[in-house]
Amino acid sequence: MALNNYANLKTAIANFLARDDLTTEIDDFIDLTEADFNRRLRIRAMENVDTAFTIDSETEALPTGFLQVRSFIITSASPDKALQLMTPFHQANTQGINNSGTPRVYSVEGTNFRFSPVPDTAQTARLSFYKAFDAIDSTTTTNHILTSHPDVYLYGALYFASTFIRGMDQGTVVQFKTQYEAAIKQAEDADALDKYNGSPLIQRSGININNFDNVD
Repeated sequence: MALNNYANLKTAIANFLARDDLTTEIDDFIDLTEADFNRRLRIRAMENVDTAFTIDSETEALPTGFLQVRSFIITSASPDKALQLMTPFHQANTQGINNSGTPRVYSVEGTNFRFSPVPDTAQTARLSFYKAFDAIDSTTTTNHILTSHPDVYLYGALYFASTFIRGMDQGTVVQFKTQYEAAIKQAEDADALDKYNGSPLIQRSGININNFDNVD
């Protein structure tokens, strides 16, 4: 049976556990697996780009499913300007925090971005960020992880199931945990190999710190 959709995944989990009485709980095991790998994985399939992110107030809501910024560049200024990330504490203690103008820095506070200086006119930015994978269910039956790395789902759900089922042999718990960790690492390694094509990173020189906030 192919692990290519939500229903088949649930059947496979039940078969591996040799249990037919965990229909509701299997949904919980899948949910726990998704929560775990969304916290841990940062691969290309999670990268999203909003080329028309609007900054017209001091705070803007984070995109749906937001996990982490990759790059944040104001494109409506000339030249383009890369926004610099600050912690909320350092942003609040930066001189000129309440000035208005073109934003130069941002922080992440709760479910919002906070910008300073406060924009005096609406700006357009290119936001590249990591987004959580959509959860699978009877409506959304698959996603990138289930399609490309079904073992992540299978062994993750089996591991969380093994911590739920009373009397499960501890060797089996360890086995499922080990298989899940291996599946996560192999997904990361495969992505890194595709991203860099096995080539070593090359150090670049000649960067001008005076132009660090500009994108040429």
